Amino acid sequence: MSSTRNRRGPGGGRPTWRRGMSGSLRWGEVSSSVAPYVPTPYSVVRRMMELAGAGADDVVYDLGCGDGRILFTAVEEFGVKKAVGYELKASMCESVRRNIRRKSLEGRIEVINENFFLADLSPASLVTLYLTTSGNSKLRPKFEEELRGGARIVSHDFPIQEWTTLKGGSPGHYALGSHRIYLYKVPDAYERERANLRNPKEEGRWRRIRRIFFSV
Repeated sequence: MSSTRNRRGPGGGRPTWRRGMSGSLRWGEVSSSVAPYVPTPYSVVRRMMELAGAGADDVVYDLGCGDGRILFTAVEEFGVKKAVGYELKASMCESVRRNIRRKSLEGRIEVINENFFLADLSPASLVTLYLTTSGNSKLRPKFEEELRGGARIVSHDFPIQEWTTLKGGSPGHYALGSHRIYLYKVPDAYERERANLRNPKEEGRWRRIRRIFFSV
């Protein structure tokens, strides 16, 4: 749902690709950055965790974790099982690691100096973002493919287009001062939106397909 919102997007200076099981290229070329470096205020970090219901059973992934404030807040204040951050800037990763050691939180917090488009998100039950609308759109197919049912995504200031927030209605975000927080749940966020685009006849067809699938 933002790493510290020291926002740092993915990248590596050259085109990067993710390969599927078949070896085919997916997601397309990854740009050198999907967001500027901007920290999320601690008040917003805490509100993001509260709205997402972060707790002891959660594994939090912060994509672009910056100084790690979301990671530390999730573990120290909300008691999540584990927090994992992805950050491109090596010096920031080293700073976070020093704080992990200083606070004896090895095993609870991990920071990875890598492009988060290459991350395996399947262990995550809660994902935090502070990117841009276009950056979120680039991640959308990855979320749909890798995140398990029930996982939540909380995004600071920028929505995931073509998805429906848990809040619903208008506006679809929560406000904290001038900040906006968007909360999503997999797969409801995109199944609900797509159901709205289907006509009743097509929706009935999809219900039959789902019944057959889940009865196998």
